[in-house]
Amino acid sequence: MDLEGITRRLLDSGRDPFNELPKLISIYRGNVQGRDPFIEALVEEVRNSRSSNQFSFSPVGLRAGEAGLGSRGVGDYDVHSALLEASGSDPRSFDDAGLAEDVLVSVDGIHSRLSFFPYLAGFHATRAALRDVMVKGGRPLGVLVDIHLSDDSDVSMLFDFEAGVTTVTDFLKIRILAGSTLRIGGDVVIGERISGGVGAIAKAPPKPLGRANVKPGHYVVMTEGHGGGTVTATAIYHGRPDVVEATINLYDLLSCQLVRDRLLDYVDAMTDVTNGGIRGDALEVSRLTSTSLVIYPEIFRSLIDPHVLRLMDDVNVDPYGISIDSIMIFTKHPDLIIGELSSRGIKADVVGRVENFIGFPMYVEEDGKLRELSPNFRESPYTPVKKVIGNSSKYDRTARNMLISKALAASLEKKKRFSSLLNSSEVKGRKDPSNVG
Repeated sequence: MDLEGITRRLLDSGRDPFNELPKLISIYRGNVQGRDPFIEALVEEVRNSRSSNQFSFSPVGLRAGEAGLGSRGVGDYDVHSALLEASGSDPRSFDDAGLAEDVLVSVDGIHSRLSFFPYLAGFHATRAALRDVMVKGGRPLGVLVDIHLSDDSDVSMLFDFEAGVTTVTDFLKIRILAGSTLRIGGDVVIGERISGGVGAIAKAPPKPLGRANVKPGHYVVMTEGHGGGTVTATAIYHGRPDVVEATINLYDLLSCQLVRDRLLDYVDAMTDVTNGGIRGDALEVSRLTSTSLVIYPEIFRSLIDPHVLRLMDDVNVDPYGISIDSIMIFTKHPDLIIGELSSRGIKADVVGRVENFIGFPMYVEEDGKLRELSPNFRESPYTPVKKVIGNSSKYDRTARNMLISKALAASLEKKKRFSSLLNSSEVKGRKDPSNVG
């Protein structure tokens, strides 16, 4: 519960925060009176902060949810593309992990619906971050942990989260190299939500397995997907705890290890089926390589853990549009790859092929005919709340991108203004702090 944000809204609308805030705060803090010293201090802080509005952001009228941010679909892709432009990064770096010299790095956020299940949040965020460097052929060196707890979060949530992280790192015989533990909003956000993420660092192989290496003629070998944070949330919020247990495994990381150690010369590219499912992966690969993925639906479905697939069918979730946490391997040596994986107890098969771009990023082939599967605005709605919200925005793609561009332009102008301040004669004339003492 963001008390600062609520106070700002109340003041902007002319409503008295001393009437409204006590009822909200009392949910967590017991009976609170209107002129409580905390509320008086909060209102004072918000009013004082208005004098610094020149340092705040410039609203464009597009909310994060309306933009599709974090929802692993076309909207998310467009926002990330703008972020790449803002950072000056090469679009070809739009991959699972970033590469600098011989180091691979990645970061994965805590699944937003796993706050009340912190062990699972830690386990799956760590697994996902490590998988992102490992699908590039990286050898993990360690992880970084950043976790924020709301003020009313029980401290046991922190230790449960850490236990989830170290379950994965212990398995790979690596450790947490650095971390940060803070509260969300300090004293002005109450409740029990946790947020944050896990980063991974790895040594890159001589030939990183980037998506840019995908070419027509590749076979697409996929390992069995047991789901991760997204499937876990689907199971929990549909009352299916039995499926949660099916997600607690590290077959994906073992598959990446095997490719790195034994098959690197026979694999050209590798990625995981996460960002909006294989629909999202196909979009990202297609934009980068001008190719289309043709998927064989029966084989694809056969490579989803039976418990997970049954859940998807029962609650009407599109298996092509949700993260199943499989590994996709692009190769011209499918039999060799499948045989090696099978020898380690990892189920895999050829689920498709890569062709020159033929109109859409992805097709399914049924009875010799191709049916296009266009990318969605968001990933497949997988909880009851998400089903109510739906898979669309009140803004069409053109309107969304206009507003995203407007926000980007405002931020770049601010960057230019503050960069000039850093380079001004006033700053240059100051004593170098590195020489102090």
